This record gives sequence, structure tokens and C-alpha cells, in this order.
Amino acid sequence: MVQARDGPTDHALHAQGKDATTEYSTEGHQTSGLTSRLILAYVEREGGRPAVERLLGRVGLADHEDQLRDENFWFNFETKIRLFGAAAEVLEDPDAALHIGAAALQLNVAPGVKLALRAFGTPRLVYANIVRASGKFTWAHTWDVLDKGPGEVQLRYTDVSGVGYHLADCQYNRGLLSCVPEMFGMAPAEIEHEHCAVEGADSCVYEIRWESSTEWKVPVAVVGAMAAATVLPAALLAPALVPAAVAVPAIAASALSYRHHAKLRRRARNLKFQLDEERESANRLSASLRDLVSELRIEDVLDKITANAKAAVGGKEFALLVRDEPDRCHATSSGLPRDLLLALEQWAERTPRVFEAPLTIDELSSIPSLAQLARDKRMPVGSLCAAPLFFKGETLGAVVALGHGPRAFLPHDSVVIQSYAAQAASALSNARLVDRLERLARQDPLTELLNHREFHEAVEREMARSERDGQTFSVLLLDLDGFKLVNDESGHAEGDKVLCKVARAIVEASRASDIACRIGGDEFGLVLPGSTADDAAMIGERIAKLLRSMEVAVGMSYGVGQFPDDGPDKELLLLHADMALFAHKSEPAGGRRAESL
Repeated sequence: MVQARDGPTDHALHAQGKDATTEYSTEGHQTSGLTSRLILAYVEREGGRPAVERLLGRVGLADHEDQLRDENFWFNFETKIRLFGAAAEVLEDPDAALHIGAAALQLNVAPGVKLALRAFGTPRLVYANIVRASGKFTWAHTWDVLDKGPGEVQLRYTDVSGVGYHLADCQYNRGLLSCVPEMFGMAPAEIEHEHCAVEGADSCVYEIRWESSTEWKVPVAVVGAMAAATVLPAALLAPALVPAAVAVPAIAASALSYRHHAKLRRRARNLKFQLDEERESANRLSASLRDLVSELRIEDVLDKITANAKAAVGGKEFALLVRDEPDRCHATSSGLPRDLLLALEQWAERTPRVFEAPLTIDELSSIPSLAQLARDKRMPVGSLCAAPLFFKGETLGAVVALGHGPRAFLPHDSVVIQSYAAQAASALSNARLVDRLERLARQDPLTELLNHREFHEAVEREMARSERDGQTFSVLLLDLDGFKLVNDESGHAEGDKVLCKVARAIVEASRASDIACRIGGDEFGLVLPGSTADDAAMIGERIAKLLRSMEVAVGMSYGVGQFPDDGPDKELLLLHADMALFAHKSEPAGGRRAESL
């Protein structure tokens, strides 16, 4: 009997005591949540909810069940082995890991992965692409195809992270590999595993055999030959033996019929599984679209786009590249560290084809500007699959999926990502339209400053914040002197130019945190967070100086109010600033001082 060598030391999830979903390290990215979810689903099917609770209690992860059922969550190899061991103990089944792998098709786990694998059409192609498919389950080990023949293949499983090998993992691999032909209505594959790293070999090698499409024709030919070899001679030489002679091929035909019906049952069951997976995939797309169109704010839409795409293509990190200008973009992500996101952003700005057509890069290490993503230990990603965001002839950006390790994407993954990109483009276009409309509703169309309503709302917001934080803020009211004369003598077009110059001077003289508004025909207002009356007066003087340098044919008066000193509510505060403005206007030209009353 194969004996496992000592496994790694047991310990809790790599982020115990922290938010495990945001802790990134090489150690924490060895096994995907596809495996842990499959383990819990199998244990629940075999032993019910109490069995799941006992399993989680044995491994000390009762508080982490949601993460273990999340297909996008990644954890370490030790936790995977502990879960297999606990499942074997709870179910009293020493081969639990083998049975969990073999039941992968029967459980409602990873429907997207199953669809992607079924798309290959034959077991041979699935096994040939095991290198890509394995990236959805593990980053600690890799697979290689050593040899292929009709109805058989040889695969090698190699540790690339230093975690080693374990008997439970070997059993799990055998179970998963055996069920591949069942995806196409065939009998499970036969797996031989004599070359095992647990026993000291350099790696694990699995010999896999499954029935080929020609195997059905051979038994039929054999039954026909058997009938010719028994019935015909009996009829010629010993007619009395004909019934017995007929029984021989009849029994063989009966056995063949049973085998045929078993195959039909497997295919029927396979079609049902496939239909369920297609239905779930369609439902997920539909739910994603409803979720996206229900949100109209750009920030929330961007978050939902990455979240929905991540749920559809398990085990991946997602980034969304949004084009601001033809050669500029900014990126948001489902969890990529900011410096890596910046590297992706800069690469995209130099790579216009990412916004033109679907793109897959199997080896990020081969792209100098992206090589740091593959080397980074916080979140090691080695491949990329992107789909552009097109809507009504406009390119809005691109959805980018990042896979753990190289060659992590199957052809079907690209199709799914493109489907989500189409949804994302529509949602992003709607959100941008709403944002523009809201901005127009808040904005003065001539000067592009905020309008009268926004000024009053900003004052109320700052009052609430100042009361909460115990800080001051001030308001600055501005009024143009002689503006009516400009309109009367030079026309309203010239007056509009003056207003735009004043608005530009206000923006240049203000701080980035200040809120500038046009609140009337030739009246302006500023809300100055965290400022005093003296700070506001200095800004008023800067604006007046800028206007003089622009040689604008108007003068300017202003008044200041400070909260809470000049008024405990909005009405009194603005009344104080307005009275200061009136007093400023009453001073002789050239001798005015910027003071509040």
C-alpha cells in the first residue's frame, strides 16, 4: 500500500486574524476555492450539514466557511491537505479525496470550468489542455503531457512551489482525471499511478486510458463473428444443437445491449449536467446584466463589472481599463495592488491593440513592462486575457482577466470574458451618460462652475461636517462692479466673455478643495472647507489681482462669513457674508479692504 510521507505542518488559513480575502502571498495562492468548495459540497451530500460543521471544527476553520465556498478565494496547500484529512475522518472513508475528485461533475461546483472543458469536445483535447485547466485549481503544481495515443495519455504532476506531495492530493488527482470522459457520456477513465512522488519519485505520473469511439464497433463485429461461428456450423452438422448454439451469441448480444444501455444512460446523465451548466451560465449572465444596469453611478458600475466578471471566470483577478483620452486610461481592479495596477495601466497606454480586439498573453514574463506582475509575491499572475469595451462604435476601454501562473486561460474563458465585456460596455456608457446629465444639472453652462443649488448644498454639507469634526469653514461671496455697463455698451456676448474670465480667475486663485459656484447673473460664491475668514479674504484678494492682470473691464467686491462664528445656521452665515459684501461695495474705489463685518 502506498504510504504518504509526512505532510506540511498544519496551520490555519494564511490570513487567520485578518481579512483572508485581501491577504496576498505566494503561500496563500497555492490552491483555489474550487477545491475547498468541492470538498464541502461532497461532505454535505454524503453526511449532511452536521458533517460539514464537524469538518470545519476539526480544522479550526468554522469562521471561514464563506471563504472556503468562494471559488475565487485562494489559500495554501497545507489547508487543502487538512481539509481532505478531515473529510476522510468525518465520513469514515480513507479514500475520501479520491471520491471527491470523481464526484466533481455531479456536484454544483465550477459550472464555468465544466463548460470551458466540455467545449473541447473530446477527452483527448481536455487532457491535452490540462496544463491550462489546472491553473484554475492549483498554482503550487503544474501538469505536463508526456505521451498520447488512441484512448490513452500520460500526464506528469510536478511541484513548482516547494510544498511537496501528499497521498490525499494524489487520490484527488486520480478522481478528477477519471471523470473527464464522463463529460462526454463515456465511462470513467482507468487511472494507473505507479510512478509517485510520495514514494520518492521526482514527480507523479498518471497513466490514463478511456474508451475510444471505435470500441463500440469491435464488440458488434465480435458478436456477428460468434454467431457465424456457432449457429451456422450447428445448422449444417447438428440441427439439434441449434438452440444451444443460438444461446451463445444471444448471451453476448444481451451483454452488449446492457453495455449499450449503460452508455445511453451515461450520455443522458451527461446531457442533463450539461443543460444545467448552460442554464446556470445563462442565468449568471442575465443576473449580471440586471445588476449592472441597476447601477448608474460610474464608481459603483466599475466595481460591479469587475465583481461579476470575477464570479464568471473563477480563480482570476480582474482589472477594468477605462479610456479617458485616445492615449490615456485609468484602471480599477478587484484586488490588484496599486503598483501592479499602475504597471498594467502604463502597458495598456502603450498597447492600443488591447482596446481593438480580444487578446490573450500566455506568458506575462515575456513582456518586459508586465514581467513584474509575474514576479510579484503578493499576487503572482502569469497570464492575461482581455476583451475591449465597444458600444455604438465607441471604444470605452477593456476588461482584463489575470490568471495565476502562465497559460491559465482556456478558449472558452475568452468567450465568457467577451460576453461580460459587452455587458460592461453598455453599463459604462449608461453610467457616463447619467454622470454627464448630473454634471449638467449641477453646473452653470456658461462658466462651467457649479450652480446656485450646488452652492447651497455645499454650504449645508460643510456645516454638517464642521459640526461633526469641530472645525471651521468660510464662504466667500463675490459681485462684479460695472458689469451692467459692459452688457449695455458692448453687448451680451462681450459680457459672457467677461464672466468666463472671472470664472477662470476664481478657479486659478482657489485651492483644489474649494467649491466655486456662479450663484446669479454677475454673482459668484465659494465654499472654503477648513478655512478662516482671513484665509477667505486672501483668496478674494488673489482673485481681484488676477482680474486686474486680465484687464477685465469690471471691478469686484466680496464679503466673507466664517462658520460658526458669523452664524450658527446657513441663513445667518450667508446674511453676514452678504452684509460684508455690501460694506465692501460702499468703500471708495481703490481703498477697499477684504474684511468681514
